[in-house]
Amino acid sequence: MSSGMHALASRFVFAALLAAPVIAAAQPSATPTAAPQNTDWSQVSNINGQLVPVGEKNDYLYDFKRTIVSANPIGWIMGFYGVSASYALDDHLAIRGELDYISPPDSHEAIVEGDVGLPIYFKRTYQGVFLEPGLVVRQLQDNYSYSYDANGNATTSTNTTTQFGPQVLVGWHWTWESGLNFSVAAGVGRNLAHTQDPNGYSSSDEQYIPNGYMRFGYAF
Repeated sequence: MSSGMHALASRFVFAALLAAPVIAAAQPSATPTAAPQNTDWSQVSNINGQLVPVGEKNDYLYDFKRTIVSANPIGWIMGFYGVSASYALDDHLAIRGELDYISPPDSHEAIVEGDVGLPIYFKRTYQGVFLEPGLVVRQLQDNYSYSYDANGNATTSTNTTTQFGPQVLVGWHWTWESGLNFSVAAGVGRNLAHTQDPNGYSSSDEQYIPNGYMRFGYAF
């Protein structure tokens, strides 16, 4: 080997010896340090190892509980008594039925109402915004006094009115993984029992029926 080749080889070996520590430092450790595990995975809210805020797994799952029974306990204090039940027909459609009795304190009026609706959910059944077409039947009973005798006893009369027709509600539904849920909706219906006398004056029946609900429920 010539002296020139020998010198070139010596330089290459010397450069390799200098680069070896740098290359070794750049390589990943064969035994990386794992994050400390101080809580078992069974005690942490997660889906397939991905952390999810507690109570919000329902936002990420296609599967869900299909039957809901709900009511408004706040309304019971004010004389609004009712119960509602829903069943999911598929991932975006449910059927809902409701029965209410309304008799506010110190009022001479009482209302019995029944509703049937088909809420259509834009995101997933029982989750998010929904549009609910349906039917409503409402009977209003008004007990009023119109005269008094010498002893002060009132003569009362009862006027009963029935309203019915189609309605459309718009609402929002929240459901948590526990099955607890909350929904609100508001809209209006058309009173098909509304009539006009021959002179064109409307009857005492309302032509449009405002309606809505606020429900706390449980899904199972």
